[in-house]
Amino acid sequence: MAKKIIPPLDLMFFLTETPQSPKHVGAVQVFQLPPNAPDTYLRELVAEFKSAPVVAPFNNRPHFPRFGIPEWRADEDIEINYHVRHSALPRPGNNQQLMDVVQRLHAGLLNRNRPGWMCQVIEGLQDNRFAIYTKIHHAYIDGMSGVKRMYGSLSTSRTEANIVPPWSFDPDGPSAARRAQNKKKSGAKQDGKLATQVKGMAGAYEFLTKMGLQWLKLRSGKAQIPFSATRTRMNRTIEWDTRATAVCTLPLDRVKAVGHARGCTLNEVVLAIIGAALHDYLEEHRENTRSPLVAMCPVSVRTLDDDSAKAQVSAVHVRLGEPDATIIDRLDQVVESSRASKDEVQGLSAEAMIDYGVVIFGLWELLSRTRLDQIITPSYNVLISNVPGPGDDDLYLRGSRMLASYPISTLLPGVNLNATMLSHGNSLDFGLLGDMHALPDLEIVVQRMALRFAELERKVLGVKSRTGDAVKTTTAKKKSARHKKVTAKRRTAGTARPKTAGQSRSKTKLQGRAR
Repeated sequence: MAKKIIPPLDLMFFLTETPQSPKHVGAVQVFQLPPNAPDTYLRELVAEFKSAPVVAPFNNRPHFPRFGIPEWRADEDIEINYHVRHSALPRPGNNQQLMDVVQRLHAGLLNRNRPGWMCQVIEGLQDNRFAIYTKIHHAYIDGMSGVKRMYGSLSTSRTEANIVPPWSFDPDGPSAARRAQNKKKSGAKQDGKLATQVKGMAGAYEFLTKMGLQWLKLRSGKAQIPFSATRTRMNRTIEWDTRATAVCTLPLDRVKAVGHARGCTLNEVVLAIIGAALHDYLEEHRENTRSPLVAMCPVSVRTLDDDSAKAQVSAVHVRLGEPDATIIDRLDQVVESSRASKDEVQGLSAEAMIDYGVVIFGLWELLSRTRLDQIITPSYNVLISNVPGPGDDDLYLRGSRMLASYPISTLLPGVNLNATMLSHGNSLDFGLLGDMHALPDLEIVVQRMALRFAELERKVLGVKSRTGDAVKTTTAKKKSARHKKVTAKRRTAGTARPKTAGQSRSKTKLQGRAR
């Protein structure tokens, strides 16, 4: 059997991994049990999960020889009880208890002596619900390939009883002819592979040179370049493996309506909302940046018909608007920066984009390991990623309807906040992951996201705010004693930023309707 060499970008996720910075991605799916489900329903579901076959890449583990190139090796004796687990919240469990569990599960490293994935079925949620938390090492998948497998294991039929979990889902499975055709195509492409890689490296080098000249003020350009962001608490070094999480949901059709009315994309609307919320959050902590925050936005270079299980991503940088900008002006500023960054990379090949990603990710990691990232100007303040969903249909798992699918991603060097969104049906689900010590109160960010979206919708579409009816927020937090003490001191001193009556009412309404 030919050796399966670990590609450079996937290998980067292994080489840069530490206990303080694991490189796995995950998701929390919440399901509604079918009516009259028997008491044995979840036990039977877990048993079916455990009996399902494990296909590539989920049967592979990394091998790092003393001499030679790292490679994938098939695990012939997978201990399925390690990978598939069953636990429960004390009934009736609420969403905050669920996220408390998830942030603990998400913090730890995956065992490299085993295939790099784990699934936990969690029962006991109130309102007859249960959750499935899954985490997979980023070297195995990127966002798009992960979503294809996750949603490929679900059904649009409420009565479908067959279960094909993500680790059993084979994108080429239904057609042996398709597999043979792909094999033939891949063989025909081998001859030009080296030339393509060389061209990709040349394109990446040219792009890095242009960015360097712009950074040295020797070239003009509107695109945001690396290592030119302002420093914030989101750029503090991660010292521990503890994590904070928060999730929320926005109505997809209404976010799209705002983008359509302003002639911009859904991503640009979301960037403006998150940018405004983060400036509110920093102001809440008496941290005035006086300059725009910068988001690093992963860009998939995967073709629509590519289901391969490997990372195929690069990144662009986008300014999130001036600190004191109105919500409309902020959106316009985001659109201008986003399109300038896209124009810079428009001519690059997929290989050049991947090579650029490998170089820039490696440089961030080097600076982080040497602590030079605390001296050199940060490259970005937050990672914001959009993973396209499956469409408008309701999805089911053995008759259980999926209510939410919150992505919980990873933290990259130089930043301790990740915001990832995932769409399904008419829901745009957000999962925020942060360093517990730097960002102990992420619930403020998701609450401000909800309020800022309501403000933007009102300004653009002229509709009355419906935030409390449509936006759902859930947080998991553990404030340190020091944070509580500082907060109490500020309240006593009377220095807290005054809030309008409308803001107070909106925030109370949000908390009251949190799922």
